[in-house]
Amino acid sequence: MGRKKAWGRSTWLLALCWLVYTASLLGKVNYAANISQIEEFFKVSHARAGVASTCYFFAYGIGQVVNGVCCKRYNVRYAIFGGLLVSAAANLCVPVIGNFELIPYFWLVNGFALSMLWPCLIRLLSETLPKQEMVRASVVMGTTTAVGTVLVYSSSALFAAVTTFHAAFYLAAILVPVVAIVWLLAYPALTRKDEGQPAEEEVAPAPTQTQQTGGKASKEMLVVICLLALFAIAVNLLMDGSRTWVPSILKENFALDASFSILLTLCLPLVSIFGNFFANVLYKKTKNFVMSIGLLFFGAALFIVGVLFSLSISSFVLCIACFALVSFLTGSCNSTITSIFPLQMKGKVNSGMIAGVLNGFCYVGSTISSYGLGLVADFWGWEAVFYLFLAVAIAVTVIAGVYCFINGLIKKRK
Repeated sequence: MGRKKAWGRSTWLLALCWLVYTASLLGKVNYAANISQIEEFFKVSHARAGVASTCYFFAYGIGQVVNGVCCKRYNVRYAIFGGLLVSAAANLCVPVIGNFELIPYFWLVNGFALSMLWPCLIRLLSETLPKQEMVRASVVMGTTTAVGTVLVYSSSALFAAVTTFHAAFYLAAILVPVVAIVWLLAYPALTRKDEGQPAEEEVAPAPTQTQQTGGKASKEMLVVICLLALFAIAVNLLMDGSRTWVPSILKENFALDASFSILLTLCLPLVSIFGNFFANVLYKKTKNFVMSIGLLFFGAALFIVGVLFSLSISSFVLCIACFALVSFLTGSCNSTITSIFPLQMKGKVNSGMIAGVLNGFCYVGSTISSYGLGLVADFWGWEAVFYLFLAVAIAVTVIAGVYCFINGLIKKRK
């Protein structure tokens, strides 16, 4: 009976963590979803409009590393509650103050506030759920970004059609605090440990949670972590770069309406929901994180070629289809790096710390994608951006292939 009750509580806790991170996307992605309207409203270039996103990603990336290392010392309940409230306040400042020069500063604060969430949530799940629940947790948490982004882009498309982009920021300012209050009130009951409950059923053993295996195993894991950190930069350069700029690409290259461009961009995060499931299936087949990512990037490279071809024949249908498939594959990569890998390392390393550090490297790519890709587009056009995407995808495929080849030789010699 106690075990059944614990399982039910862990399910509700996982649902609460899912709700918190999904809702945080309202405060995080709405700027990117409305960037073409923001450019038009404030009469700014791609590069200048991308500064706010760059500030966000910079603060978020640094914050992920800092909070990943320090999250063991945090009171998770109040850290996440505070982060959500600060994000809501930053969102409210955008339409209320209405000064474009101040938006990058609001988004800098927003980025650091939200950076506490992922490492704290992954740490909480890793320490609370039993080992056999890690796959389920990685699948569920891997859908948060995609679902949250779908909600943001769909609401932004509606607002673009009937009102202004300001409504997206008001929506975040209202809904995010509501979720923060739900979190604050529900947390104690869902994390309470029943008297007499076996420690290994509820909580990851504290002495071994941060221990790494010794000798060659620890060195091999360090190499994998370093490679995943490098791949994380590439993943988010492609993933956030495409999601941020696809509305502008569709609007400029195919003369589509702003609301229709945003609506079509929904295809990208929507297919990423299934990308998370695919990432788990692929890892079960390969049993190798680096190989999985190499295969995913190889597929992404092929579809980036499809995007270039779609521009040459002026087919927005083919363009959005290829972008959606790139988003599916890069979303799978992102889930592998930030969710599946940290949770599968339960008992070997501090999952919260690894999640924070790897997510921090993801946002190095995101930082480059916002200002950097906007600048490339301003000077050389969107075609140059896609050639850059192609070069990055090929480079990751080659690096992963070389690693797998050398690793295979080493194992054979053993």
